[in-house]
Amino acid sequence: MDPKLAEFKALSAKVSDKTATEEERARWRDLRTELSKPAPPTMAGQTPRAHARVARKLRVHYATVAEMSMAFTDDIGGGGLRFRTHKILENGTPMVVHLDVPDAKDAPLTLEARVAWSKREGGHYLVGVELVNLPPAEAERLAALLHQKP
Repeated sequence: MDPKLAEFKALSAKVSDKTATEEERARWRDLRTELSKPAPPTMAGQTPRAHARVARKLRVHYATVAEMSMAFTDDIGGGGLRFRTHKILENGTPMVVHLDVPDAKDAPLTLEARVAWSKREGGHYLVGVELVNLPPAEAERLAALLHQKP
């Protein structure tokens, strides 16, 4: 494995668990920039993603204003996530997303989001959610989490 990638993964664990020093966080940011790849193109007609995605299963609790439900992410990135649900969610619907962080010493991530798209697939719906008003510290924590081994 590339030594820089190994260093980045080790630092990702520390940033995700909030045990990294300020110097380690700065090094993590530098390595993330150096090692990051451009986001792959999305479906035809859609705006390209600003953040790359990784295939990762995390339990996600989501809530529209009226209710809280639970699902699992199909993929997740620094700017959003995709999951399956049994009902359609209208585009633009504001929600709260609560991500359980496996093996973390810290609290789960609770983030503000809105539905970007929702489409039927078989007996369920795929829902794309955009994260909004993401505080920088939580954005870093999420990015670090995504670079850890599942």
